[in-house]
Amino acid sequence: MKKAFALILALALMACLLAGCGTTEPEEAADTGAGTEAPAETASGADEPEAEINVAYIAKNTVDAFHARLNNAAGEALDKLVEDGTIDSWQLYDGLTDPNTQINLTEDAINNGANFFIVLPAESDGCAPIVSRCAELGFPVILIDSATSNVELATTFVGFDFVKEGEIVAQYVIDNIPEGGKYAHLMGVVGNTAQVERGQGIANVLGAAENWESVGDYPCEWSADKAVQTATDILTKYGEEIKAIVCDNDDMSCAVQAYCNSIGREDVICIGMDGNDSALSMIAAGTLRATVYQGAEETAAAAIALVDDVLAGEEISDRILVDTVLVTAENVADYYG
Repeated sequence: MKKAFALILALALMACLLAGCGTTEPEEAADTGAGTEAPAETASGADEPEAEINVAYIAKNTVDAFHARLNNAAGEALDKLVEDGTIDSWQLYDGLTDPNTQINLTEDAINNGANFFIVLPAESDGCAPIVSRCAELGFPVILIDSATSNVELATTFVGFDFVKEGEIVAQYVIDNIPEGGKYAHLMGVVGNTAQVERGQGIANVLGAAENWESVGDYPCEWSADKAVQTATDILTKYGEEIKAIVCDNDDMSCAVQAYCNSIGREDVICIGMDGNDSALSMIAAGTLRATVYQGAEETAAAAIALVDDVLAGEEISDRILVDTVLVTAENVADYYG
């Protein structure tokens, strides 16, 4: 299954060496995460050994709940690919939600012998050089969860319809507060695909509703602490006029809803996206209204399953979307507990 890829890789590496960008001896991998290694295999009956397939998994981060689930599931799937001989090794690199860090880690991974990349971009524009670099070297790159502005250069993108997610949460707010009011939008890292497209979906629905008025879009960088600080200022300024606070992820929505509940503002709908256990547990307890569930495990499985197809030279779609669903008290038991 590796022969077609091995030929392409050999040609790419030869071009790279002629250009003076190759390395003669890979450095030892940086201690940035966990990986699994296996010995290289030799092609049966071939004059030359097959090229090793070394996967670099450039995580967005390793701390927030959704990406921790996704990283863990991806790691388990990659371990199985090592066990069955599909790949020779893989290494996790922690991007710290910073595009520059991810770019630097990409170069580290190349120097360490990586030739197949799985990337969870922190920003759309900021991480575009990673995809360009992989395309330049002829290395496959699978983008997960968020795309880059040059996504057409990637092998494929596996993720979600973020615009639809924004529309779902906005429609939930309208359906549950038909009289309308004022709302705030707390954003993730500005420039990230999820932040941009979820914001677009929210604006498509709530922004277009005649009886709803936005008080602003506030950058909170996916942070629960920043979201609570921002919500405090918003509620102080607008008081009872605020009826909803729509957040770009569950870390923020859970923290803001807990704060609202603590000050007697249970009437404010705080809603986010990801479907983390913290959100699902609050919904089950009746202290949070809803979330949009994204299957981290399903997404990881769908993405890692493509590695075998890419190595086999099979044609794959350039955009694969994983379904999302609104979770409320009515169906939370299907996803939690």
